[in-house]
Amino acid sequence: MYIFVSDVGSMALYKRNGFTLIELVVVIVILAILAIVALPRFINLGQDAHDSVAKSAFGSFSTAASLYHSCWLTAGAVGAVTDLACFGEGDIDSTVTGFPLGRDTQGSGSNGQQLQGDFCRQLWQGLLDNDDFKLARHEDASFGGDTDIIYWYSGGLVSDPGTRCYFNYIADDRTKGAKNWQLSYYPYTGKTIISRVTLG
Repeated sequence: MYIFVSDVGSMALYKRNGFTLIELVVVIVILAILAIVALPRFINLGQDAHDSVAKSAFGSFSTAASLYHSCWLTAGAVGAVTDLACFGEGDIDSTVTGFPLGRDTQGSGSNGQQLQGDFCRQLWQGLLDNDDFKLARHEDASFGGDTDIIYWYSGGLVSDPGTRCYFNYIADDRTKGAKNWQLSYYPYTGKTIISRVTLG
C-alpha cells in the first residue's frame, strides 16, 4: 500500500512497511480455523498407525492361508494332510478340505476335523513365521501388560459353519471391553473376516 504525503507543497510517494491490525486479525483467524480442522486429524495418527499394522498382519495371515490351500491343491492332496511339505517349514497340518489347521493336529486325534484353541496360536506362528507380536490366549489376565494379539477359538468340528479361530489386535487399547480389530479364520472354507469388535 502506498501513502501520499504532502511536504511543503510537494507530493512524495512513500511505501508503508508492515500490516494493519485488521490484516493481522484475519490471518490469525484463518490459522485458527486451519488448526481446528487439521489438529484432530494429526492427533489420530497413532490410531491410524495401529489400524494399518492390524490390517497388514491380518491380510498377511489371509494370504498365507490361501497360499497354503494352493499348495495343498498343487500337491494333489486329498483329505487331511499331516505336515504339508510344500508350504513353509512343512509342519502345518490341513483340514479335510485342505486349509491350514495347526501343527501336530494328529496327536490330538483331530484327523483334520476338529479345531482346538492351541491350533490357532500354531497357525499364527506357522503361517506368518515371525515373532513381531506377543500372543496370549483369550482370558482376563491377557488384557493389559504387553500383549499385542489375543487369540482363541469357537466351535469345534471344522465342518460346523461357526467354527473359527479369532485373533484380536489389542496393542492399540489393551483394556478389556475396548473395540479392536479382529481376524476371524474359518478353517473349513479358509474364509477370513476382518472387522472391529468388542472383546470381553
